[in-house]
Amino acid sequence: MSNKTIIIGDVHGCLVELDALIKKLNLKGDERLIFVGDLINKGPDSLGVLKRVVDDLKAEVTLGNHELGFIEHVKTGKFEGAFESVRSELGSEVEHWVTWMETLPTYIEEDEFMVVHGGLTPNTHPKDMDKNTITRIRTWDGQGKVLRRESDPPWYQLYKDKKLVVYGHWASQGLTIRKNTIGIDSGCCWGNKLSALILPTKEIVQVDAKKFYALDDSYKEHLKNTGRWPPKKILFLCTGNSCRSQMAEGLAR
Repeated sequence: MSNKTIIIGDVHGCLVELDALIKKLNLKGDERLIFVGDLINKGPDSLGVLKRVVDDLKAEVTLGNHELGFIEHVKTGKFEGAFESVRSELGSEVEHWVTWMETLPTYIEEDEFMVVHGGLTPNTHPKDMDKNTITRIRTWDGQGKVLRRESDPPWYQLYKDKKLVVYGHWASQGLTIRKNTIGIDSGCCWGNKLSALILPTKEIVQVDAKKFYALDDSYKEHLKNTGRWPPKKILFLCTGNSCRSQMAEGLAR
């Protein structure tokens, strides 16, 4: 029995890249497979990704802010403009997948590591965090009122425990490796890469995105309606000899 755990970053509907990554990982079938959440939205095939992860790979998944937002959208109509394409794509299966999303844990914890989607508030175990904060936090303002502000420190700078925390959610930072935290949202839907972390070796395996998916017309309209389009800046993430332009974090909901 393998003791290998593979944790995969934000897929965001990028099925072609997910399949390429799975092929590159050369799975033997006895690995533990965990996704950090945000399987859906922005990319071209949310339904395909859900079926691959849940039905074919039978992987574990933590709740992402896009799953949480989609649940709210279906139940209340919130986030109009952000999820219509996903809802249309899921069609008659919407209720099935919403029910599944509602079962997702906000964290997965073992003796050696923990997986969350967004991050942790200082000195707080994830069992004591609400779903909105644990899936959406990027920075810490001291109170939890503003979870993403450039003038505030990233949450991981305030995390002092030895246990490794693996997270996604922050595509504009790309792959972020620290002693006790590893961020593996490397911006696949923004034209960069899809990443996997292999534990316990901490090996990183990546595949390139086939294209820049995220800014279709419906998502641009959503960004306009929420005051985030046009963007104030472009962030460039460089890997090897190639650079792919990526919208600054203000675009990522």
